[in-house]
Amino acid sequence: MDELNDELLKKITNNKIQPPHRNFKVEKPQQVFVPLTFESSTEEVKAWLEAKSFSKETVEHLGILTGAQLFSLNREELKKVCGDEGNRVYSKITVEKTQLEKNRGESELQEIMKRRQERIDSAN
Repeated sequence: MDELNDELLKKITNNKIQPPHRNFKVEKPQQVFVPLTFESSTEEVKAWLEAKSFSKETVEHLGILTGAQLFSLNREELKKVCGDEGNRVYSKITVEKTQLEKNRGESELQEIMKRRQERIDSAN
């Protein structure tokens, strides 16, 4: 019985030290960065939708909109137009919009700080 336990312990320990070699490779598609802004044209919106791997139907339905028009759609409208994919489109649009607003806020703050620094410098 001790021999069996020793052999089992040896097998378990060896697997933890040396994991088995696996002969498979996961291919990830190369990420293409396509920005989406309120100023995006219909071509840019279409490219963004394609880069996010939305279905052909969703790209066709939403690819005729500008960035501002796409950002103005709510979840229910997207579900009506895109069906089951509407929730995913809404989620991706929300992420893009939040990032744009965050960046815009940071640049506004930097501009305010720059003007105040110029006032301080001109006062001295």
